[in-house]
Amino acid sequence: MSDRHQDRKRPSKSRRPRRRSTPKPPPYKRVVHVPKRYGVIFFASLSEARAKIEEIKVKAQDVDQLNIVIREEADMDDPSLTPYGKVFAGEAWALIHDRRVEEGWYDKPQ
Repeated sequence: MSDRHQDRKRPSKSRRPRRRSTPKPPPYKRVVHVPKRYGVIFFASLSEARAKIEEIKVKAQDVDQLNIVIREEADMDDPSLTPYGKVFAGEAWALIHDRRVEEGWYDKPQ
C-alpha cells in the first residue's frame, strides 16, 4: 500500500484548484466621539412656540442642538420650528426633558 502512494504525483499547478483569497478587511477607522452642546426650551403650545420664533433662533445659535419641547400634543415635524432644533411634543416628552433638566443633563456637553 505504501508503494501506491509513492507513485502518485501531485497535479501540476495549472490543474491544482486555486485557493480563493479572502478580501482584506478595510483598515480600521477610529471613531472619535465629539461631545455636542444641547439646549432646551419649553412651550405650552405649538402656537406659543411659533409666536416666540425669534427667541428660538437666538437660543439655537448658542448650542449644537436645540430641543424644542411643547407640552401639549402637536406636530413634531412643524416646518416653522425644525430648522432651529428638534421638536418634541406631548406630556411624555415634556416629562423626559424636565427630568434631564433636573439631572443637569443640559449643563454639560454630551
